[in-house]
Amino acid sequence: MLTGCSGSGGTTPSANVSATATDDMDALVKAAQAERTLTIYTAVQKEQMAPWVADFTQKYKVQVKIQRLSSADLGTAFETQEKAGKTTADVLETSNWGQQESWIKNGWLANYTPKSADQYPAERVEPGYLYPLYQSNGAIAWNTKVVPENVQKELAENPWDALLDPALKGKIVLIDPANGGSGMAYYANLIYNLGDEYGWAYLEKLAAQKPAIATSIASISQQIAAGTYYATDFGDEAIFGPLTEEGAPVQYQGLSDTMNVTQFIQSVPADAPHPAAARLWAEWSTSLAGQTSMTKATGGSSSIEGWKDNNTYRDATSWYTPPETEYIDWRTDPRLQGDQFKKFMAKWDDTFGVSR
Repeated sequence: MLTGCSGSGGTTPSANVSATATDDMDALVKAAQAERTLTIYTAVQKEQMAPWVADFTQKYKVQVKIQRLSSADLGTAFETQEKAGKTTADVLETSNWGQQESWIKNGWLANYTPKSADQYPAERVEPGYLYPLYQSNGAIAWNTKVVPENVQKELAENPWDALLDPALKGKIVLIDPANGGSGMAYYANLIYNLGDEYGWAYLEKLAAQKPAIATSIASISQQIAAGTYYATDFGDEAIFGPLTEEGAPVQYQGLSDTMNVTQFIQSVPADAPHPAAARLWAEWSTSLAGQTSMTKATGGSSSIEGWKDNNTYRDATSWYTPPETEYIDWRTDPRLQGDQFKKFMAKWDDTFGVSR
């Protein structure tokens, strides 16, 4: 049966609205199949999501609609719907922990614990609410055909400093931190962890390089691969690693000591329109089988017990060095939330001459 359910049987979609856990997967599958579909609001790239959800649909015969938004836009959309009393999301996936914590406080997220919950490190979950998806290391990426060889060497040895090379002036595209999530983590690392070496003074120098500012992660990777722009500060390994394997002329490198990492997390809205399907997705996506499918599709890593790296692109990227220290605490840093984040963004906008 589905524990914590209203009603007696626990097999109808409405009965699953208050489910906090399940000890009857057959009943949950039957209820989810009766609902037939679910909608996932996600900050993960749509092309990364597609093969992952296809595995779920093949197994359970439940269709999945993907609504891809940046973490910031996803938050705005969900919060607007909640305040209007009409939520269309069944599952929420972002890289912004603080954002989802605020939804818990507002009572907007369902208290649900999937069976695999205890197979994750305690610091990666919010029990009953938030569970981890994939992780990806941040990096600086560049096009190996258009960037001069001497500058490529600089990028490989000290990527942030290399972005200041005169050869890259007007040829860099940066991620807009207003996107929230992993985008702002790049700048937070420079300011709050590496302020003595970089900080705002470095960002002023980077702004003097006249970079383009982009809000689309997909467009950044496409533009670097095509050589439209030579380099970017948003060179996430999970995005550029697979491009390398596909033969794109790209390479990436992060700081060897401390570099920001992205950890996507997942939750279920308390008033999800397809509550059984949402909980079935939560069960499968957090299982070892679901995580293995996820990392194959996204190029990321999983923290679940027993996961084995299935990213074949690593064989082609032996030149990449993972960071010694993974900066993941940006997710809960109060300086990147609420009014303090607004101040952070105001200074970033002023530094780069961005008007909103």
